[in-house]
Amino acid sequence: MSPSWQQRTSSGDGYRFAEVFHVDDSSDVKFCFVQYLSWGLRHNSFAIKRLRRLSSFLFGLVLWSLGFAWGGARRIWARIRRFWTPDSVVPLEGVVLVFKGRYFRKSNPLENIKSYSPSYGWRSICSARSLVNKGLIKRVGSGTSISVWEDPWIPAQFPRPAKSNGSVADPSLKVNDLIDSRTNFWNIDLLKAIFDPEDVALISAIHVGAPTKEDSLGWHFTKSGQYTVKSGYHTTRLEKLETNLNFFGPDINPLKAHSWKVQCPPKIRHFLWQILAGCVPVTENLRKRGIDCDTGCARCGAPEETINHTIFQCHPARQIWALSQIPTAMGIFPTESNFANLDHLFWRIPSEFDSSAFPWIIWYIWKARNEKIFENIDTDPIEVLRLAEKEAQLWQSAQVDLHNENHGSVDLVNRIRVRDVSLESNYSGYRCFVDGSWKGSDKFSGTGWFCTSSNGEPPTMGAANLRRSLSPLHAEVEALLWAMKCMIGADNQEVAFFTDCSDLVKMVSSPTEWPAFSVYLEEFQSDREEFSSFSLSLISRRANTKADNLARKVRTEPLHITYVNNIPQEWLF
Repeated sequence: MSPSWQQRTSSGDGYRFAEVFHVDDSSDVKFCFVQYLSWGLRHNSFAIKRLRRLSSFLFGLVLWSLGFAWGGARRIWARIRRFWTPDSVVPLEGVVLVFKGRYFRKSNPLENIKSYSPSYGWRSICSARSLVNKGLIKRVGSGTSISVWEDPWIPAQFPRPAKSNGSVADPSLKVNDLIDSRTNFWNIDLLKAIFDPEDVALISAIHVGAPTKEDSLGWHFTKSGQYTVKSGYHTTRLEKLETNLNFFGPDINPLKAHSWKVQCPPKIRHFLWQILAGCVPVTENLRKRGIDCDTGCARCGAPEETINHTIFQCHPARQIWALSQIPTAMGIFPTESNFANLDHLFWRIPSEFDSSAFPWIIWYIWKARNEKIFENIDTDPIEVLRLAEKEAQLWQSAQVDLHNENHGSVDLVNRIRVRDVSLESNYSGYRCFVDGSWKGSDKFSGTGWFCTSSNGEPPTMGAANLRRSLSPLHAEVEALLWAMKCMIGADNQEVAFFTDCSDLVKMVSSPTEWPAFSVYLEEFQSDREEFSSFSLSLISRRANTKADNLARKVRTEPLHITYVNNIPQEWLF
C-alpha cells in the first residue's frame, strides 16, 4: 500500500478546495479523508461551508462504525463510497485495525481519548465525536451497566439521564434496581416515588430485556437505531431550534417556509424566498457589498432602491398592483415593509378575489426593472400585468392537465406495490392478521389480531391495550409478539402472519439492521422457533381492517383489557 495525495479543484474557477488522502490497494472497499484548505474570507463561500458541514456528518458515519466495529461497519462504508470514491482504496478491516491499535486499543472511540501526535485522518474522525455523542442513547437490556443519574438512557427529544422529582435517591442507582425481578417489568411505584412524572411515562414505555441481555449503545434519531448522514443533519438542526426557543418578536421563518409552498414555478418560489431573505441585487444591497453604483431607482428616480421599493412601491409597480385583481388600500397593501406585503399576499386576501397570479406579477415586475437597467427599455405597466396573468393562466392549466394524466397511473403504482396476492381462498394452516394502534395523548397502545383457519373453524380474535409504548412502530412490534404468543398458546403450528406495516416486515427480514429493537427481536426469534411454518407478509391497509378496528377500539378503553375469543363482541366493532 502506498499513500498519496490527490488534489481536487472546484468546477470552472480552478481554485483548490480539498485534498483527499488515500492508500492504494486492490480491495473494493474505499476509504478517504478530505482535508480542506484555508481560503480566507474572500473565498469562504456558502457552498464550501455546506461542504464542510457534510464532511462532519460523513465522519460521523466513520466514527460510528469504529465505535461499533464490526457489526454494520461494512454497510456504513458502502454509504460513504457514494460520496467519496477516489481511485485508490484501503481495506475496511485494515483501517479499523490500524485505528484501534493506535488510538483506542482498550477504550471506546466515542469517548474523549487523548492521543499522542494523531494523524490528520484520526483528527478528522474525532471532529464528529461531539455530533455523534449528542444522539447516543443507552438501550436498556438488563440495566446492570446503566447509571440512572449519569448515562443518557431516557428517550426524550435528546437522550439524557433521568430527572429526579426532588426526593432523596441513591447517587449510584442502576437501572436494574428499578426493575421488579419477579415480573421483569418496571416497579411503577418506585418510579413514581423517585422520578419526575414526565420521566415515569417515558421509562414505563421502555421494553425491558431478559436478565441476561446486555445493555447497548444506539443512535436515538433513527427508527432503526443506526446513525445516518441525514439523521446527523437533523440532530444539528434540532439543536439550533432549541437555542432559538427563547427568541421573542416577529419571526419571518413562517413566511420563508410558505414561499416554497406557493403554487408557481420553482424559479419564482426561489425569488419569493430571496425577497424575504434580503438577497435580491437591488442597488441598496449592492452598495452594502462594496459595489460602487448609483443607489437611486432607475425607473422612478427615487433616491434609494430597496427590495420593497422595487417590487411594491415604485410608481410602475404601484400601477401594476392597482390594475390587478388584488385589492389595494392605503396602509394595508402595499406598505413600506416587504414582509407585511408578502404576508398579505400569502394569507390576508379575501377569498372572493382571485390572487393566484401574484407570484407572476412579482416576477415580471422584477424583469421589467432589469429591462430598464440593462437594455433601457420602458415596459408599459398594462403589458407587464397582461403578460404575468397570461403566464399564470398557462401554467395553472398545464398543472391541471398533468394531474389528470398522472392520477390514474399513481393509483396503478400504489396498487401494484402492495398487492393482496397472498390472500387466496385456498391455503393451509392459519392466517393471522395483526395490527397496532398508537396515539401520543392516550394512556394505552392498542394491539389486535384476527385469525382464520383453513379447516373451517370459526375465526378467533384478540385485542389488548398495553402501557403506551415509545412509538407507533413499537406498538406494531408488540402486536406481532402478542399474536405469536396467542398462536403458540392455541397450539397453532402453521401460521402465516400479515401486517400493513412495511417497517415491521423489514425488521423481521433483517434484524441486525434494527439494533433499536434488539430486545423485541430476541423475543421474536425465541417465539418463532415454536412454529413449524412461519411467514410475515405485507398487505394493504384495507385488507387489514378487522385487526385495525380491534386495535383502535381497545386503545381508547379507559381500563386495561385483554380479550381473546371466537365470539365477536359489539363493543369491539
